[in-house]
Amino acid sequence: MFTEKLFILNNHKLSLNQFSDNYHLIAIHSNLEEYRLAFFLNEKLNIYLKRKNNDISLNETKANYSAYEYVEEAMYLKWMFFSNKSLVSESSINEVSNLFNQESFVQNEICLINQPKGIDYFLIIENVKNKTYVEKVLKKISEIRGVITSFISEKKLENKENLIFS
Repeated sequence: MFTEKLFILNNHKLSLNQFSDNYHLIAIHSNLEEYRLAFFLNEKLNIYLKRKNNDISLNETKANYSAYEYVEEAMYLKWMFFSNKSLVSESSINEVSNLFNQESFVQNEICLINQPKGIDYFLIIENVKNKTYVEKVLKKISEIRGVITSFISEKKLENKENLIFS
């Protein structure tokens, strides 16, 4: 059984019990900025991912993860695209030899989902009944320049509870 984590999106607390079990998860490795990748996903997949008003924020960190969403009413599909990495700056004041205080900043990268390593973005498609549809989506994503994709079963995810949002 999972230990439940809560996180805040649009000022709502959501728990693991609210997350649909009927979804397919695609991990995306890319050096593209999330807004550019969202644009290319829209173009290739003929969808309209739109940036959500609020980012995903974990309770225990200061990390924010951008999130996009599209609901395809004709096929009853819900698409969610979000970043897996967030840079968090922490400042510290160091005394230097000349008796002045100098403030320095350190950036730490915090992943929403820790395992598997190296994933930059996730795309979730809810309510897909046909696995060949997901395979076609994967093929189209792999055609985007600068993107390497892999399909991940939700059973392999270590931090599945961090995926709870709507």
